[in-house]
Amino acid sequence: MPTRYLRHLPALLLGLAASSCAPTYQLAVQPAESYTLRPSGHEAAEATADGVALRLHFLGYEPDYVIFNAEYHNDSPHPVEVVPTAFGYAPVRQEAVVVPGRRVRRGEQVPAAVAAATQHAPWPALPAAPLPALDPEPAIGALETGAGQEAAKASRPDWVGVALFAVSLGMDIASSTRSRETLAQAQTRAVVHDAAVAYSVVANANRVRHAATAEALARRATMLREYALRRVVLQPGEQVRGYVFLPRFDHADGLDVLAPVGQQLLSFRFVQAHQRR
Repeated sequence: MPTRYLRHLPALLLGLAASSCAPTYQLAVQPAESYTLRPSGHEAAEATADGVALRLHFLGYEPDYVIFNAEYHNDSPHPVEVVPTAFGYAPVRQEAVVVPGRRVRRGEQVPAAVAAATQHAPWPALPAAPLPALDPEPAIGALETGAGQEAAKASRPDWVGVALFAVSLGMDIASSTRSRETLAQAQTRAVVHDAAVAYSVVANANRVRHAATAEALARRATMLREYALRRVVLQPGEQVRGYVFLPRFDHADGLDVLAPVGQQLLSFRFVQAHQRR
């Protein structure tokens, strides 16, 4: 019977070795065409339509999102509504020849297809439609609701723990008043005491987990409330800036970001580079 499992061991070890030796890549995004270098050092793509100017630059990645900073200036004589949910992007790929067994040098930039092949990663199809931006309003509401629920769980009275502690304490007091305790009574008291201690440890760990989750959700809600681009009406001469959160799609060489500018929906092409760490 053991030889049946040992027979597959070399293949398993080879698979683990291949995955552990797979290269990792650092992603970076920059405008594909001419851009303006901001005082902060960010490379910003710019466009103007209907008297409204938009500057858009890449900020960074989160586990689920690629983040852009959008800065609107309303130089038109009319009020303009900024709608963050109108943002989106279409991932694009360049043609690439994937050579089996190719080694990528550290610091080398390669197409997304080569990066996926050297990592033995799945190669998903491109989305059929542009990926929509995160709507901050329901996201903030859901985060605040979740934070409140987790905080309530962290502060909720634990009547089961109180009851177990009371039973255990009562048995200890009764044992101390007896002139003689039988073996069965001592064993029962020890079982109840151990159960009360174990339950207390688990309950305290759960309370700490709920409290930490509540704090993390509240921080996320605060960040979105303060920094995310929100729906707003810009009067003539006004400006606004904020973060736009777009779903990550790492298996692409470029991002065609669609952004509302004035009454139009303009496309901003960005390059997504894959550089070997």
